[in-house]
Amino acid sequence: MTTGAPNRLQSSRQNRPATIGSDGPREDQMADGIEAELKVAVDSAGASRLARLAALPGLTVTAKGDKRLVSTYFDTPDLALRDKGISLRLRRSGRSGEQTVKFSGSFSLGLAERPEFTVPHAGRVPDLSRLPDEAAVELTKLVDGRPLVPLFSMRVTRRRWEIATPGGDRIEMALDRGSATAGSRRADIREVEFELLAGDRRALFEVARPALAGIPFHFSIEAKSDLGYSLLEGEVGACEPTTATDTDLDDDMSVEMALQQVLRSCAVQISANVAALRVGDDPEGAHQLRVGLRRLRTALKIFAPVMAPGAAEPLADEAQRLAGEVAAVRDLDVLIEELVAPLDGGDDMAVLIALLEKRRKAARTHLATVLADRRTGDFLIDLLAFTEARGWLSTDDVGQSGDLAAPITPFAERVVGRLRRKVEKLGRDPEALSPDERHELRKRFKRLRYAYDFFEPLMQKSVRRKLLPRVKAAQDVLGVLNDIHMAHLLLDDVHAAGPKAGAVERAIGYCLGWHSARAKAIWERRSDDLSLD
Repeated sequence: MTTGAPNRLQSSRQNRPATIGSDGPREDQMADGIEAELKVAVDSAGASRLARLAALPGLTVTAKGDKRLVSTYFDTPDLALRDKGISLRLRRSGRSGEQTVKFSGSFSLGLAERPEFTVPHAGRVPDLSRLPDEAAVELTKLVDGRPLVPLFSMRVTRRRWEIATPGGDRIEMALDRGSATAGSRRADIREVEFELLAGDRRALFEVARPALAGIPFHFSIEAKSDLGYSLLEGEVGACEPTTATDTDLDDDMSVEMALQQVLRSCAVQISANVAALRVGDDPEGAHQLRVGLRRLRTALKIFAPVMAPGAAEPLADEAQRLAGEVAAVRDLDVLIEELVAPLDGGDDMAVLIALLEKRRKAARTHLATVLADRRTGDFLIDLLAFTEARGWLSTDDVGQSGDLAAPITPFAERVVGRLRRKVEKLGRDPEALSPDERHELRKRFKRLRYAYDFFEPLMQKSVRRKLLPRVKAAQDVLGVLNDIHMAHLLLDDVHAAGPKAGAVERAIGYCLGWHSARAKAIWERRSDDLSLD
């Protein structure tokens, strides 16, 4: 039985499991291989646009028609398969049927690679004996005599295209529209899958980029079976703001392995919060998206010495541009929620808040347009392609392989040490810092904090116990002072006319005066927190 996926970072050709209606295996054959595909979710309008796809620039597109698929997923009553990352389904299309088992593999931000086995089977219940011997033995042992019961089903109409690149790569693009059902619970399915039939897996991104141009999407971070299990447990909801995921680094990793893990963590946070902001206005969404973009820029900077010169610049530039768009919303969120609304300013403050809310609504509308445009979609695909297809490789740097293969811990220690020295150099005498230098110190602390977050599992206990809390404390001080500084800039730009102009001016004066005194008190009380000595 195939138990492991080939290295996704290397170009390879994949064996494609048979699908209903394809020239798949005969009754006495099995289909097996490593499924390599990119999955994204789209909204109803996006799905309707994709359904009309007829051509893509520079690519050969062949329509393969529609199929109605009904899939039923089975597990033991205590979900033994789910607990091992295994899914077992029966799928019917017309009079044809098949049985598929997918084993645990890698699933990273829409890019899935899982060992899978598919055999023809028109029955109503699974027949494990029809699977290849090793797969059948493993499943039979895991099931251990317990019944396999139907848990949830999915009914979709699948529209397929086969797309060929100039280099001869072949991709199947499938648009699924339908629903998943578990008991009385139901969830819509609007998903696009790009599956590698033959060639280099980088072709997945080469095809997805133009196919999704101008269509808002987010990467699927779970398989369809995961959606079913979530539905079964009543846990399916709208996209929500997401904090950074752990990088899960360890001492056995190389620099390149750590680089990829760090970029994946950044990409997950960015993609999830882009999706959250498209459907909601929770202030935490803008906050976490800006954090994700900053973490990405920090990661690209600290790993730059092992990357091909200039390789990451387009991503860094796009991250900076997008962060600027997000900042317009985030700064107003902080101003309203944390600096103005908590003050007891009576009717005057209520008038100011109403004026600021209008500005925030306009900023959110603009940001939603930015997040739905083609440029943002291209950025997300390019980030995933860079991460999963080793976009940092040089074609002429013979020493790069050694740098990338080096152990991560010494590299991490050098990075953290260098960033710490930069903080200490500027922060030796906090009282002497100009406003611009204080802002620069804040940025240096942020880069140091993100580096600590990336490399925390590799750091000595003494560093984690003593230094990290001090970095966090310094960030808190500088963060509050920066928020107050931004309040001055934003409120200085607020002007009102008419009968409420006086109320607005009084509220602004009160707010700025109160926070100026607060900033002075914070600085006098906590400026020593800016020193790491």
